[in-house]
Amino acid sequence: MLNKKLEVKQLIETLTEGLNNKIETYTKYNQPINILSDSDVEVLHACLHDTYCGGSGGSGWDTVDNGESKSSSHIQSKFCSNCHTKLSFFVVSCYNCGNKNFKASKVQKSTEKTNPRDARWGISSTAHIKHFEDLKEYRLLLQEPETDNPGCRKFRLRYWTIDKNSEHLNGLAEAQNSQKSKGINFQPLKKDFYLSGPVLKFDGWLTVDADNTIMEFDVFDLSNTTPETIPGKYKGLSSKEIIENKKYGKARGLTTR
Repeated sequence: MLNKKLEVKQLIETLTEGLNNKIETYTKYNQPINILSDSDVEVLHACLHDTYCGGSGGSGWDTVDNGESKSSSHIQSKFCSNCHTKLSFFVVSCYNCGNKNFKASKVQKSTEKTNPRDARWGISSTAHIKHFEDLKEYRLLLQEPETDNPGCRKFRLRYWTIDKNSEHLNGLAEAQNSQKSKGINFQPLKKDFYLSGPVLKFDGWLTVDADNTIMEFDVFDLSNTTPETIPGKYKGLSSKEIIENKKYGKARGLTTR
């Protein structure tokens, strides 16, 4: 039997087989693409925890051991600096005007920053409270590009678990729910994330070649129970004050067609 590290490596490489061609095809039509889809991530988590997926894409637990899988990607869409057309991460030149300079948002004046990096893990405060007793834990995957360049073909994959008994996460859920706001906009690598006690299970790089993909791990320790060190800029912050000062139910902007 394969050891778990090798099993996971081979699974990720299987799930991303042919990814370079898919990136090129999707980009031709300006369609965003995740390195691992939400369904891929649930399969990955099932493998990591020796369990099975729930057999349904629309309801129930993501895995039969009652783990809740979430995936977030910093391989995000950008904007043309000339005509403000929204473009997928891998687009080299704007299909609308041919410009090759980009920015992270329409209102940004410079082109120094081209990747928003404002993705979220969507955690339902309502479901968290309603199904708390049955919930096992949260399982969070973050996908990041090595560089904010459309030619990038190397991606960092990191995976954490968060205990359902996290004091900060439970405080967020209670506060959101009391404001009739159903979702927790849980941002990767921000203060709510670190204060919730994430435990790193693996950290590695996926290289996408023309014909295959190669996954290599810098860290792989599924038995780890030590939460991530809180960065200096977040140390000393009061969980209570953070939760009390949040603007719950804040709109995230208009969606236009």
